[in-house]
Amino acid sequence: LARSLALNGFVIWSGGARGIDAAAHEGALDADAPTVVVAGSGHDRPYPPEHAPLFARVLAAGGALLARIPDDAPPLPWHFLQRNALLAALTAAIVVVEAGVASGARSTATAARRLGRPLLVVPHAPWDPRGAGCALELARGARAITRAEDVVAVVGAPPRAPWRRARSARADPRAPLLPSVQGAPGARAPTPDAFAPALARAPTPDAGGQIAPAPGLGSDGSPAAPLGADERAIMGALRRHPTHLDEICERTGLGLRAATRALLTLTLHAVVVEGPAGLYRRALR
Repeated sequence: LARSLALNGFVIWSGGARGIDAAAHEGALDADAPTVVVAGSGHDRPYPPEHAPLFARVLAAGGALLARIPDDAPPLPWHFLQRNALLAALTAAIVVVEAGVASGARSTATAARRLGRPLLVVPHAPWDPRGAGCALELARGARAITRAEDVVAVVGAPPRAPWRRARSARADPRAPLLPSVQGAPGARAPTPDAFAPALARAPTPDAGGQIAPAPGLGSDGSPAAPLGADERAIMGALRRHPTHLDEICERTGLGLRAATRALLTLTLHAVVVEGPAGLYRRALR
């Protein structure tokens, strides 16, 4: 399925885990297409360790390794939950191939449903423990798919496959394939820092020990990028101290889905910092 989708021009994103995740990345590599690993551990601590060669092949093929946590962060359960939410946020659709009743795939499906992303499921026999979660997602309204054409029918065909044109145009066949994540001329592979414009890093102390503006903030602490009405309402409701999602909804009058979507946008622009247990605050200037 992943190979067929890659041949149709889609970029395959997955979590780099054993089983279905690895098969998805391998399918994209078999199609000679880039693929993206969204990790649940830091880049210095690849998990599972035996997939380090796979991750190296992903980079060599022009794909990327992406993590929202520090490079030395260990593989912890809540890191994988954050990883799953990030996968749902940054992809056009989620395809669940295999899922138990309590599984990471279902947490990704929940995030996709919350964000309004298309949720597609490969049917399993409901008495198979590995597919019982698939049956539950189908019962909740997910779309059953069995082939790449089913996915295209839901999300539409990609307008182009940039790595195909890049492959024919580039002089060095070993050069990265994704123009959006290429470094300087001659760079052999993209790095996580290439995604900084899309996933701005958290504020860090400057040389004087002060907190520098977050990448998404202007010099006065206001968002550098234009915001929609929902995002502006939330920025007006947030303070420096953490505020719970329920209180944000109450202050702004936004529904849970709209508030969650706007908070995700603000978090990715690094103007809002997400804490534990549904708490959010403005980023420090």
